[in-house]
Amino acid sequence: MTLLLFTVAAGVAVGYLRGGRLRNLASVRLRAIWLVFAAVGAQAALALLVRAGIPGSVVAVPLLGLSQLLLLSFLWANRMLPGMLLVFLGFAMNAAVIVANGGMPVDEEALRAVATGPSDFAAGKHRLLRPGDPLPLLADVIALPPLVVVVSAGDVVLAAGVAILLSDLMLRHPPQPGRRARRGSGA
Repeated sequence: MTLLLFTVAAGVAVGYLRGGRLRNLASVRLRAIWLVFAAVGAQAALALLVRAGIPGSVVAVPLLGLSQLLLLSFLWANRMLPGMLLVFLGFAMNAAVIVANGGMPVDEEALRAVATGPSDFAAGKHRLLRPGDPLPLLADVIALPPLVVVVSAGDVVLAAGVAILLSDLMLRHPPQPGRRARRGSGA
């Protein structure tokens, strides 16, 4: 969450420095927004099923996988927006490691580097990285002490995409999903 707030602030600041306006973000039309709501529904279903006593080990991978697939589909549907392919790539990197491990593994040494030990670690969809875990390089292994957070390579790529997306969309009216410039129109 800290990285996301920093990324949004940086993207907006760069957008302003480039002469952009925040109000331009309101004109962006996103395709397939229903996929985001469906993904949230899958996450809510997971929480409800676990709360109802169904073991997370039974329902986590299928519902997390479904949620990730729905969000990836949304990002792909909007890939023509500036920075969105980076957002897609970063999210795909995170989705791969989450689905492969049933949650996001976090490196214990990285936690200590940001002055947060495993005892302070809020598990949820995260767990400590173990030897033999699939895709360990995509896990949360990058310590960012100034932000007091541990992130993944996917988080870094995703953050770069979000910053580009925000700063570019503040500049102008972006290309809208599903609309192409006509030939010979000079656009």
